[in-house]
Amino acid sequence: MGLFSNLRGSTQTKTPDDAAARAVLTMPLLVAAADGKIDPSELDQILNMCTFSPIFHVIGAERMLSLAKEIIADHRSNGADATFAKVRASMTPKLAETAMCFAIRTSMADGNVSDAEFKMLAELAARVNLPAETFHKIFEVMVMLQRRAA
Repeated sequence: MGLFSNLRGSTQTKTPDDAAARAVLTMPLLVAAADGKIDPSELDQILNMCTFSPIFHVIGAERMLSLAKEIIADHRSNGADATFAKVRASMTPKLAETAMCFAIRTSMADGNVSDAEFKMLAELAARVNLPAETFHKIFEVMVMLQRRAA
């Protein structure tokens, strides 16, 4: 697998933490769906972030993909508010910051943050009691991270 395979393998032995993974994964999926469709570039961005996140190493790729399908199905059946309500209790302040990083980066994946996506980001930030100053700092850093070469 590579030089760092032992590091990743060691996390697989921990007890899976579906609640934290579901909470972090819900926010970017809700933002991706906010404009009425989930763009393939948004899904690619989410997968990329999950690949390098210790939160998802614990549960593994297969469970991460099944969680994503569950969240999307829940959103389609019950709407954003009900889907988010299921994870709100799991959202610690630090986990909320991580989820917001995922959500903001996802909103930028297709090169354009729509008004609906930004509105969803701001609503989610408020719902997890993320201070406006922290939200704006995270947003600024994600803009720096997503800059094009030109």
